[in-house]
Amino acid sequence: METLTDTLVARVEKLIETRNAPLEWGNPRLSTTPTSLAIRELAMRTEALQDAVREIAHEVQKLSAQR
Repeated sequence: METLTDTLVARVEKLIETRNAPLEWGNPRLSTTPTSLAIRELAMRTEALQDAVREIAHEVQKLSAQR
């Protein structure tokens, strides 16, 4: 049985999904990626991080209410 922490970590990892992405064309960390494409990718990553933070905050709020 998974713990709440394991479940939350899996959900956040699913939202972020960029940690293990290979460095290939289109990756904003490569200098060969066009600026407009890099900005769009970084904006998408920022939104994913915002979603992950919201997910964590929601779980913390639920745990606080249970105590």
